[in-house]
Amino acid sequence: MIRVLVVDDHPIVLSGLSALVESDDGLELVASARRAADALALTERPEMTPPDIALLDLQLPDGDGITLGADLKRRWPALRVVVFTMHADDRSVTRSLGSGLDGYLLKDSDPDDVLAAIHSAARGALVLGRGAQAAVVAAAAAAPPPAVLAALDSRDLEILELLVQGLPTSQVAARLFLAPKTIRNRVSVMLDKLAVATRDEAIALGRAAGLGKAK
Repeated sequence: MIRVLVVDDHPIVLSGLSALVESDDGLELVASARRAADALALTERPEMTPPDIALLDLQLPDGDGITLGADLKRRWPALRVVVFTMHADDRSVTRSLGSGLDGYLLKDSDPDDVLAAIHSAARGALVLGRGAQAAVVAAAAAAPPPAVLAALDSRDLEILELLVQGLPTSQVAARLFLAPKTIRNRVSVMLDKLAVATRDEAIALGRAAGLGKAK
């Protein structure tokens, strides 16, 4: 059972997100809060078992979700934090990930996608909504390759390069003289290396690192 904390200052959003969490048999809503101070106070309660996942609004009356998320992770080191917001500006997305948070979702996400993201984040994946993926690419276009790509070997990088260029699996396989099944298996392993849940997220990281650019 994945234990979930929800923090949002809008009562309707807080209620709706809490109900969504409770609708999933694999999730348990352990606490909710409307202010950063209230969420931090939970860490001081000796009877409080730390949650596995925290879904945090970006803008709170007494702070912001990014700072709160970093504070919560210092107090609960195993906690995975996903920002849940209406805003997908480049600065907020990159600041969130740069602060060590574990995901960024938009409030217009499909409910099933939100639930899937919670489960993925609990498994250790980086979760990015589509708007957040675009922001990562835009903000990191001029940045050096992120250290996360250091986990990939030369063949992984060849595959990711071709995926970023938009080639389907069959064409990637033909280009590298490998079987399509081999490509699919290697992509699956690559997702684990990059700590992301989907091929689209891997492609977004590849673009952000400068892969796929004309040489």
